[in-house]
Formats: sequence, C-alpha cells, structure tokens
Amino acid sequence: MQELVGKYPEDSPSPCLLPVLKYLLRIRTSITGRINRNLKEIAKLADISVLLSMCCVRHSWASTAKGKNIPISVISEGMGHDFKAITQIYQASLDSVAVGKGNYQILKDLLGF
Repeated sequence: MQELVGKYPEDSPSPCLLPVLKYLLRIRTSITGRINRNLKEIAKLADISVLLSMCCVRHSWASTAKGKNIPISVISEGMGHDFKAITQIYQASLDSVAVGKGNYQILKDLLGF
C-alpha cells in the first residue's frame, strides 16, 4: 500500500488519496446530471409538475419499500447507506411529511377550501 500511495505527491490539490477516485467521482457526477436532465424532460413530456431527480427516485423507492414492510436493513442496503441509522433518520422525515400532508387534507376538508 505504501508503495502505491508513495507514487502520488502529498501536496496534491485533490482531496482524494488516489487521483483515480477524483476521476470516478467526476464520471458519477456527470452521469447523475445526465439522468437528472432526462428525468426533467420525461416529467415535462408526461405533464408531471413534480421536480424529478435521482434523489426523488431513490426516496420514492425507499418510501414504497417501507410501505411494503421491507426490512429497514434491505432498504438501507438498497439506498447504499453504510448504517441503518441513516435510513431510519430519512424515513422519520418522510413520516413527518406524510403527517403534514394529512393535516393539510383535513384542514382543507374542514375549512372547505
């Protein structure tokens, strides 16, 4: 390992240990950007007003999985989270969004607007 790490200068401007990691991150960012642009175009063509993105797709998948009682460990793995706690925090925020939507619906019906 030391021999491999020693091939690269210590004062490299890259925050990555190995330059190839910076390159792979750029590729991933580029691919995600392209997918997001395509999702926005699909939403426009389908007359969907929701802003679609990879983040939206991932979270929709996780919400659907939770609704189907898929174990949190499976959802966490599918999301690529290192720890189940990250998924649980995300899922808790989803629950509060659902409560907010429910409250809005009740108020709408009660107040007749």
